[in-house]
Amino acid sequence: MNNPRPRILAIDDTPTNLLTLGRVLAADFDLQIATSGAMGLSLAAEAPPDLILLDVMMPEMDGYETCRRLKANPKLHAIPVIFVTALTEVEAESAGLALGAADYITKPINIDIARQRIRNLLEREQLRKAVEIDRDKLEDQVAARTHDLLQANAELAAAKDVAESANRAKSVFLANMSHELRTPLNAILGFAQLMERDARIPEDRRANLGTINKSGQHLLSLINDVLEISRIEAGRLAMQPGAVDLPGLLTTLTESMTVRAEEKGLALRLDIHDTLPRYIDTDVAKLRQVLLNLISNAIKFTRTGEVIIAAAVAAPPESTTLLEFTVHDTGVGIGPDDLERIFSAFYQTEAGISQGEGTGLGLAISREYARLLGGELTVESTPGQGSIFRFRLPVVLAEAPVIAAPRGHIRALSPGQPDFRILIAEDEPVNQELLKIWLEDVGFVVKVANHGREAVAIFQQWQPHFIWMDMRMPVMDGFEATRAIRALPGGEIIPIIAFTASVFEEERKTIMDAGCNDIAIKPFEEDRIFGLMIRYLQARFDYEDIPPTQPHAVDFTVLPATTRERLRLAAEGLDAQTVRDIAEALNEAHPVIAQRIRDLAYAYQFDMIVKGVSGDGMA
Repeated sequence: MNNPRPRILAIDDTPTNLLTLGRVLAADFDLQIATSGAMGLSLAAEAPPDLILLDVMMPEMDGYETCRRLKANPKLHAIPVIFVTALTEVEAESAGLALGAADYITKPINIDIARQRIRNLLEREQLRKAVEIDRDKLEDQVAARTHDLLQANAELAAAKDVAESANRAKSVFLANMSHELRTPLNAILGFAQLMERDARIPEDRRANLGTINKSGQHLLSLINDVLEISRIEAGRLAMQPGAVDLPGLLTTLTESMTVRAEEKGLALRLDIHDTLPRYIDTDVAKLRQVLLNLISNAIKFTRTGEVIIAAAVAAPPESTTLLEFTVHDTGVGIGPDDLERIFSAFYQTEAGISQGEGTGLGLAISREYARLLGGELTVESTPGQGSIFRFRLPVVLAEAPVIAAPRGHIRALSPGQPDFRILIAEDEPVNQELLKIWLEDVGFVVKVANHGREAVAIFQQWQPHFIWMDMRMPVMDGFEATRAIRALPGGEIIPIIAFTASVFEEERKTIMDAGCNDIAIKPFEEDRIFGLMIRYLQARFDYEDIPPTQPHAVDFTVLPATTRERLRLAAEGLDAQTVRDIAEALNEAHPVIAQRIRDLAYAYQFDMIVKGVSGDGMA
């Protein structure tokens, strides 16, 4: 289909000029003729042309006025105008251009020049219209896409709100479940610890207590794993870097797992490359947990053969040093379909399920810890031949850490001090009784409040020296009670230690913001309880002299079974602080064993502690 010919409107009061233009233009264009400015405006309004040829010198309404009126009309202002004139003065041309004229043709008209100028101008006009159409289309597309983006953003914002709401609900649920699970577990473990100190309990009953305590500790570890994976999913993990003796850590880890390997008839070897740095800066707890999980799994799933732990520098040191840890076993191996799924939370292979223990969280937590440290955990495996777990970690070298020397244990309050008054704010009767027995047995004077409002009243009347504050209580919770006590005379200086079953970092911040000095996580641990009181009560104590290091092994079998189990778990986990806390708790009844434990922990000989409590009893 042919395109229509451009339409041109010629406005001129001289018939001769119009006749000349008609002969020139009729072959190429559709030509309309107007003999006055008014007539031209009327024709243009009825059917807007593609171009207007406008004579300047006309009676009644000259070309300038006609052009002015054309440009004032919104429907006509875009039509290009070419003035036809005999004038050549610069001022006249400037006046026409100022009105919006696109070009000039001078009389007498040169036919070829006129035709070409008209064509050029029409082509430019077509291009302009095409650009406008494209611009309008583009604006429509931009508007449509902007609308789609705004709608998508609104949907994403709504989805984010739903996800955040779900996360908050999940956090609340986990916090509540943590509280509900830890409360009865607190009673189980707490009273088991009390009963193992009772000399009237027969030895065969102590074995039953050991079973209770071991099962309770296992349940606590499962609860902690579930809460840890929830923290990981919510992005709540945080780094706590510090200087780490890397060869010492690897050696201690290997030695602490030797007993477990020997029980299965496995060889456990450590291969430390000569280039491995001595001290690095990293989060030792998370690094230790990753390596401990890998070694423990290797031993768990290996029936015969050996487990090899290797550490070396994987790349030359620059600003950071890339380390590579590998744990190679000759165990059952992992099938190709399971190689990635084993890092998913709660997933267990058939071999893992057949073991009948664990939650399927260890490797998921290990991979997330590895990534938090800046590294990556991968695995290669052949079913029936074994597996190689490889942990690559970029680290910064560090200076040797300062290690505090051990000190003697507390024998008694120094003379000349008042009887320390301790207030326990706790609504759970079992927890009240447990804490009251612990504290009164060592000589503290104790009062109990059943809720926060009662705690505030007792504080005002009794003026205790130290407060244990449960954060979840009826009538008035621990947050409000702590703030109320801090606002009272004397309340700004009293140590207030919070009890909570929550392990979420944001709740810890909320607790500290409320005015508490520190936090004790339920279930209660006797060593932690007294350690916090020593730190914050600021009482003066008489200490026993540190006995000389025993050159010979001591017998751990005299310790209660539950204590031996707690000590074994702490030593296998390289938890030096818990080992030292247990030693402090043993000072009064077993000072020689307590000092031996401190000496072994100070020398990083945790494997000797494990042998002492797991093997023949001597270490």
